[in-house]
This record gives sequence, structure tokens and C-alpha cells, in this order.
Amino acid sequence: MGSRGWAALLRGILLLLAGGAFAVAWGAGLYASALVAALAALWGVATGIAEARRPKLVAVAAPALAPDPAHRERRLTALLDLSPAPIVTLDGEGRLHAINRAARRLFGAADLVADPPPGLVAAIGDVSARAATVAIGGRSYALTTSDLALGGAETRLAALIDIDAELKAAEAATLRDLVQVLSHEIVNALTPIASLSRTAADMLEDDAPSLPALRDAVGTVARRAAGLQRFGEAYRSLARLPAPRVAALDLLEVAADLVRLFATRWPGLPLAFEGGAPIRLQGDADQLSAALWALLQNAAEAAGGGGEGQVGLSLWRDERAAYWQVWDNGPGVAPSDRGAIFRPFFTTKSQGSGVGLALARQILLSHGGDLVLVEGGGGARFEATLPIVPPA
Repeated sequence: MGSRGWAALLRGILLLLAGGAFAVAWGAGLYASALVAALAALWGVATGIAEARRPKLVAVAAPALAPDPAHRERRLTALLDLSPAPIVTLDGEGRLHAINRAARRLFGAADLVADPPPGLVAAIGDVSARAATVAIGGRSYALTTSDLALGGAETRLAALIDIDAELKAAEAATLRDLVQVLSHEIVNALTPIASLSRTAADMLEDDAPSLPALRDAVGTVARRAAGLQRFGEAYRSLARLPAPRVAALDLLEVAADLVRLFATRWPGLPLAFEGGAPIRLQGDADQLSAALWALLQNAAEAAGGGGEGQVGLSLWRDERAAYWQVWDNGPGVAPSDRGAIFRPFFTTKSQGSGVGLALARQILLSHGGDLVLVEGGGGARFEATLPIVPPA
């Protein structure tokens, strides 16, 4: 391979690592690190363009000064071995090769990986995706891939970036937030229950207790206990969301059923519905219906349930995904609350459970999609995305 071939391989590896580092840093909120990775990638692209435009020089007959191919290969190997990220290649016959020290250490192979981890070869060979997450030896790795033509053969280059520590930190932060929310809600519910129970017990010590006052105290305790029970049931429904039962469905039909239900539930509140052609995809109709209904219910409550209130629902699709938007003309989401609205049990309503948005987003995520708050405009606007997967 000539010097330009080795330079192209090195630039490809640089772009691969820079892209993976950018994805990991951006996902972890390390925007400064993401910027550095992006600049490194731009430098690699710029040098590649400059190299492509540079005219080839005609070699002058000077055998003693000709570069040694073995020396170039050793230098490239040394550079690759400096990378802390394992780098592998997948050849045209589906064989996995470890090409730097980190990869050889990870797989315990000098070159050919005889028994690669299940799913790794498939993930690298998936031409529809350039990034994925794989588990190897109990750790999680971000996988980024790139195609290279070496020696006239197509080769897939892949870098594995260890993100296990970042994932564990994110899980710990999520658990800490959840415990904080649960403890806050439970303590808030138990405090008046304990106080009123003590008051009722003291009343019973009187020779002639006031029955109306005792009845009010016990009734309040019962209502607060019922509220705590509802909170527990809401948490259980969120924590035990089953895996979706995937089947062919028409999203337009699911939405049309809920539009009719909405008109019965809120007859004085107009719902602007924009549908169109059928939107056929694979998913769990019951779960998607629950997610959409939670959004419509939130919109109706935000719009006031009638009067000047308005709610809208629109559906559309493109070649890769289906979408829906639910909007209302209510007060909208306060800027200080936008980062917390999808957190379980977060609510700004006096009688809200804080489960609806969290459950809806969890359903969309389990279908490979997402649910986001659309910024700008009056009221609140939520957009859901669902991938369109052709039937098997």
C-alpha cells in the first residue's frame, strides 16, 4: 500500500474516533469535549480534501531515499496502539480482526478474533446504522463504524468506546432523582395522616368526644390514605410497563378512535384533527393508544376543558417514521419546568399524579421512537416519533 493509502487509513480512523467521541460527549452533556471532537473531525476532512487536490509527485530515481513500506507499517501500527479505544475490522467474509493493542487485549487475539461476542459482528455489519451500543464482557461500548477500501477490497472499520462508567453514572443519577421524588411524595402524604391520626386518638381520650370533629379527622385521614394508595398504584403501573406486543396497525385508525372518545369526554372543547392517508407500522396498539390519550388528556386539562380552550392533533409520516403532534392553547410549560416534565411524578397540577408524560415517553422509547416538547408558540406542543418498520 502506498503512503497515500496509509494516510487515508489513518484519517479514516481519526474521523471514526472523533465521531464516536463527539456522540459520547454530546450525549453526556460534555459540550466542550464534543466541540474538540468536532474540530478534530473537521481537521481530518480538510486534510483529506487537501491531500486529494495535491498533485501526485513523480518519484525521482533514488532507491536509497525511497520510503520503506515495512517502516511505514510499523509506524502506523505504533500510532494505532496508542489509541485507548479498541479498533477492529470486518472483512468481506465476515471475519473480525483486532488491529490495535486495545482490541487485542479486549478479545485476547493477536489478529483474527475466533469467537467474537454475540451480536458484535452483526452490529458492525449493519449498513443501516453508523453507531450502536454493544455489551462485551459485562461492559458497555459505543460502536462507531466506517467503510474503507483497502487493497481493492471493502473493509468495515469499527471503534469501540467504553461508556460503561458514563452509563452507570447516568443510572445512579436517575435512581437518586427517583428516590428523591418518591420520598418527597410519601413524606408529604404521611405527614398529615400522622398528625390527624394523633388528633383523632386524643379526641377519643375525652369523656365526651365531639363526633363531628372526630368524623372530619378520620374522613381526612381516609382521603389522604386513598391518595397515597393511588400514588403507589401509579408508580407500579409505570415501573411494570410490559414489553410492547408488536403487530401491524394503522396509526390513523388508533387516533380516530381517540378523537371520538375525546368528543364524548370533553363535548365543549373543540379538537382540531388533521389526519390523511393511512399510516401503517408495527407497534402495540394498546400502548400507543394509552400514550396518545395521555397527551390529549393533558392538553384538555391545560386548555381548561371548554370555553375558549382549543386542542389539536395532527398525524403525518415520511419514508422512515410516523409522527404526531398534540397541542393546546393553554398557559404552556414554564421555562423552569421544561427539563423536568418527563420526570416520573413531576407535576404542576394540584391533583396531578405526574405519570402521564413519563408513561407516554416510556411507551414511545420502547417502540424505538421518542416524545419531545416542541419549543416556541403559545400553549404546549408535544411531538412523538415512531419508526416505520416493514412487516417481517
